[in-house]
Amino acid sequence: MKLSIKYTENLERPWLLKRENGTYEQHAHFFTKKEAELCRHIIDIGKYPHCKKYKIAIQRLLTEEEFKQLKKKQRYFNSQKGVRKK
Repeated sequence: MKLSIKYTENLERPWLLKRENGTYEQHAHFFTKKEAELCRHIIDIGKYPHCKKYKIAIQRLLTEEEFKQLKKKQRYFNSQKGVRKK
């Protein structure tokens, strides 16, 4: 799958991440080029995004079957944080 990053002026989110040979809906806008590159990197390594904005963008770029195949890893939460011992 080929993804391209383009800059379009006069938009609130000028950086566009677009799927080559995809439908019109398969694109996402970002504030910075770094955000667009990070989203493309997440797709390239096949990880499931935990950040809401990247999750929405990746859902738009991928098909439903491709999105379901992303590797999900359970997030680590420190269960001892804020617990006082008596």
